[in-house]
Amino acid sequence: MNQTKQIKDGALMLFIFTIILASFLFLPIISIFLLPIPFVLFTRKYGLKSGFMMLALALLISLLIMTVIAIPLVVMMGLGGIMIGNAMYKGVTPYDTLARGIFGFIMGILFTFGFTQMFLDVNLVNQFETVVEDSVETSTAFIEEMGLAEQSEQIQEVAETQIQMMTELLPSFLVAAAAILALIVQWISYKFINRKTKQKLRFPPIRDIRFPSSIIWIYFLAFIVSFFNQDPGTTLYVGLQNLFFIVGMLLAIQGISFIFFYAHAKKMSKAIPVLIVILTFVFPQFLLYFIRILGIIDVGFNLRDRLEKK
Repeated sequence: MNQTKQIKDGALMLFIFTIILASFLFLPIISIFLLPIPFVLFTRKYGLKSGFMMLALALLISLLIMTVIAIPLVVMMGLGGIMIGNAMYKGVTPYDTLARGIFGFIMGILFTFGFTQMFLDVNLVNQFETVVEDSVETSTAFIEEMGLAEQSEQIQEVAETQIQMMTELLPSFLVAAAAILALIVQWISYKFINRKTKQKLRFPPIRDIRFPSSIIWIYFLAFIVSFFNQDPGTTLYVGLQNLFFIVGMLLAIQGISFIFFYAHAKKMSKAIPVLIVILTFVFPQFLLYFIRILGIIDVGFNLRDRLEKK
């Protein structure tokens, strides 16, 4: 009986997946967040092995609908959804579930890069550089037409530096993209599950986010090593830049978490920390630096524990 129900549920999830996949060409932004949901719901109910069986069947269906081009998309969405669903199946914490989802989407992204390079003969990194360079050339040509040739040279020099930096930080951008994708997919999954089962799955308050103190040592170790390697062309330099970016963002999240914690502890209006976060996104060059420092102090000196003792 249970096996029969599993087959019925699997067929239903595959049917939903097929509909979402078919709509991907028309609504890609919406579909990208909905494609992993069937995998999340099915794996959450029947476990990891069943999730991968569903992925195998989904790959066969996608080959019939969109040919071989759909394989990277299905694998990426499937792996992310399966990891999130399996974490729910095991009953781990929401943030642990998020971490596993991020890992799943990263594995899917890496598969996409390898698959397109080996089977489609397309280098996504080179494609990314080409798109950015074409955008810069278009902007430069427009500025020259406006009679600002001298400024266009300066802008092009800055743009070339930015292109190099964006290319070097591409791994960090991919991690950030995986994190955003996992966060939204998990949130949507919670909504579906809560509505169907009357559960109250949700993320804990932002103020409860606390990273281990080891994150500071990683940050400062990378900072020290960077003094001995200033050559932009080396693998170590690129790796350090990406490590700085990722750890820096985690420390910024820690800083934002502390702001929400402080506002809650002092019984301030929720609008105050929300406004600070909005301003940080609007003026990142100025405020993000201070938010990161606040995160470092919070982790290193246990500011929350000191506040709670008062």
